Amino acid sequence: MAEIEEGSREKGKKGAWEDKDVWLGRLPSSHVFKEGFETLNKKEQDYTVKHLRDSVGIEFIAGLVFTFIIMTWSLFMDAPLKELANPADTPIDERAPWYFIGLQELLIFFDPWLAGVILPSILLVGLILVPFIDPNKETGIGRYTLRDRPVAVPVFCFGFLMWYVLVIIGQFFRGPARMFYWPWEDKTVLKELPLVEMVNFHIAGGFAFFILYFGACMVVPQIIFKNFYKTLGVVRYYIFMSLFAVMLLIPIKIFLRYVFDVKYILSLQIFNTVLNF
Repeated sequence: MAEIEEGSREKGKKGAWEDKDVWLGRLPSSHVFKEGFETLNKKEQDYTVKHLRDSVGIEFIAGLVFTFIIMTWSLFMDAPLKELANPADTPIDERAPWYFIGLQELLIFFDPWLAGVILPSILLVGLILVPFIDPNKETGIGRYTLRDRPVAVPVFCFGFLMWYVLVIIGQFFRGPARMFYWPWEDKTVLKELPLVEMVNFHIAGGFAFFILYFGACMVVPQIIFKNFYKTLGVVRYYIFMSLFAVMLLIPIKIFLRYVFDVKYILSLQIFNTVLNF
C-alpha cells in the first residue's frame, strides 16, 4: 500500500512538472492530454475540446489588444459630450447612445411596446438558441465553421448584421427630426416633412397576411428541405422557424413602410388597449 501511495505521489509530481514544461514550450501539448484522450473512442474524441490552451490564451491576447486600441483611441479623441440638458429646450436632433440606436431606429417603424421590448427580446433569445437548435449533432459541438454549422452560422450572422445595420443607419443616416439624410446632404438644414398619407391594412387583410406568412414559413421549408425537417425534428423545427419568421418580419415591415407607405399591417383594439403592428 505504501509503495502504491509513493508511486502515486511521484506520478503526480511528474504530471505537474510536465504541465509546467508544456506551458513553457518544452513539451508538445498532446503530451498532457495523451493519457486521458487516447482512452476515448473516436466519437468521444470529436466531442472533446481542448479549450484551455487553444482558446483561452487567444481570447486573452485578443482582449489585451482591443483594450490597448481603445485606450490609445481615447487619448486622441474626445467623447462627444455636450452642455447640461435644459428641460425647457429639447433639441430636434437628439439621439440615443450608439448601443440603443437600433432600438431608436425601430421606433420609426413599430410601436414602442414592440420596438423597445418584444422584438429585441425575441431577437436576442433567438440568437442565443440558434446554436442549440442546429441539427448537426455529430460535428456541431465545438465547431463554428460554415461547413460544420450550415444552419446556425447564416441565421446568426443575418440577425447579428441586421441589428448593426439599424445602428449604422440611425447613427450616420439620420438627421434632425429623424429624417433620412444621405452622406452628402447637409444635416444642419431641416428637411420638409413629406406629405405622404400612410395606409393600414384592413383588419381582415392583416389577419390574412399573418396567417399566410407564418403558414408559408412553416410549410414551405418542410417541402423544399425535407432532410432539414427530418433531422431537426418537429419541436425544434417549429421553434426555429417561429423565431426566424419573427426576425424576418423586421426587414419586411421596413420594406412595406418605405415602398408602399404601410404604417400598420394589423391594428387591433382589445378593451382599452390598441395593439398595432
